[in-house]
Amino acid sequence: MSRSGGIKNFTVCATAVALSGFACVGCGSGTGERITRVTSYVSTDSQVYSTTAEVVNAVADSVVEIRTESVTTKWGMQYVVSGAGSGVIVAHDADFSTYYVVTNNHVIEGANQIRVSLRCGDAYDAELIATDVRGDIAVVSIKEKQTLNVAVWGNSDHLRIGEDLIAIGNPLGSLGGTVTKGILSATERSISVGDHTMTLLQTDTAINPGNSGGGLFNMRGELVGVVNAKTSDEEVEGICFAIPANTARAICDELIADGVVAGRVTLGIEVAQMSDGVVYVTETNGANADFKKYDKVYSINGKRITSLLTFNDAVASLSPDETAEAVVYRGTVQSSFFGTTLSFDAQPTTFTVTARQISK
Repeated sequence: MSRSGGIKNFTVCATAVALSGFACVGCGSGTGERITRVTSYVSTDSQVYSTTAEVVNAVADSVVEIRTESVTTKWGMQYVVSGAGSGVIVAHDADFSTYYVVTNNHVIEGANQIRVSLRCGDAYDAELIATDVRGDIAVVSIKEKQTLNVAVWGNSDHLRIGEDLIAIGNPLGSLGGTVTKGILSATERSISVGDHTMTLLQTDTAINPGNSGGGLFNMRGELVGVVNAKTSDEEVEGICFAIPANTARAICDELIADGVVAGRVTLGIEVAQMSDGVVYVTETNGANADFKKYDKVYSINGKRITSLLTFNDAVASLSPDETAEAVVYRGTVQSSFFGTTLSFDAQPTTFTVTARQISK
């Protein structure tokens, strides 16, 4: 799950825990009812703590461990795959009975079952509220009648280079509540993470697999970032990334209220990438009759498509209801002694498509 970007390779920080069993898990996480009467806390003039220990004492209970189970099929057999990550409690409903946890999309993606554990050890089955793939943000909820600690959102636009930062998460999927400290190394880093380009905070705070979705706090105890990526090169140290709090909060609020993020568009097709970087259409979903299955996507609005990353970036540059020019090479499936391959036309086909807002 890594992609070359900027200077080095960057990888998301969730962790796979185990591959075991043969039974299928029947419990699924679905989109819950939208509840707009939600309270989240935004810092005004909070105090600056004098020590890391004081910050941790104030905020650690808002950070949770997340464990997932998903079902995969291999060689005709079904396996239950376990994964782990982190999350932060960021909001509650009016009755203080439902709490909302922000995490990364890649932590819970494909999960059939999501389990959230508090610092004190209490564990809950969580409901998936909604996800945003491009922003790598997901929101899950848990039910609890007792009052839980809720993180206070900080203003990530006010961060200063060199400022002390504290990360709390679940590295390796088994060390929940781990605290590490570093500084803010840079802001507004444009980084390719997976198949999407993101604008992130850079920090030298120690981040490891399992930290994904965990909190990045400043010395005021404010949540200023949601951890999501680090360098994957063995010779590089101290280059880790987090989604800025202002970005994460905006996405989180929309996911809770509406289930989707305004402005996220789709062309109504599913695509895949071949080993040579060719992106081709696997499904049309009936939403865009101009695309055909097995089309090689050559360009969108003049932007060359050479990978899933460039395809996603081209789509993300569009606005809902915007008309774009697509250039494709029509493809067909060819069968031979060496197996099934795709063969593409020598001449391109050009047409216009309309970008549509992604729906719930």
